Amino acid sequence: MNLRKKFSGQYALLCIFAFFIIFTLVIGAIVQLQNIRDYKEKKMTLEYELSTTEKQLENIKSNKSYKNDAELEDLARNQLGMVKENEIIYLEK
Repeated sequence: MNLRKKFSGQYALLCIFAFFIIFTLVIGAIVQLQNIRDYKEKKMTLEYELSTTEKQLENIKSNKSYKNDAELEDLARNQLGMVKENEIIYLEK
């Protein structure tokens, strides 16, 4: 009986520790699932914006409303908000 009392405190401590570990893992998994859902929504939004921009660019190219490549670049920059690769953009608020 004395031995049982001796180990009951350790058993309770072990159970509390196990509960804490399981609780932490479950909360972590829930947070990760929410992040995945948010990233999927963001990805879909960006894909939609990309397809819309590509359609607008194709419309501009097919209309031939530009005289040369410089004018096409100006249209793409001003109307579509496009930039060149490795270009740094500063936005004012």
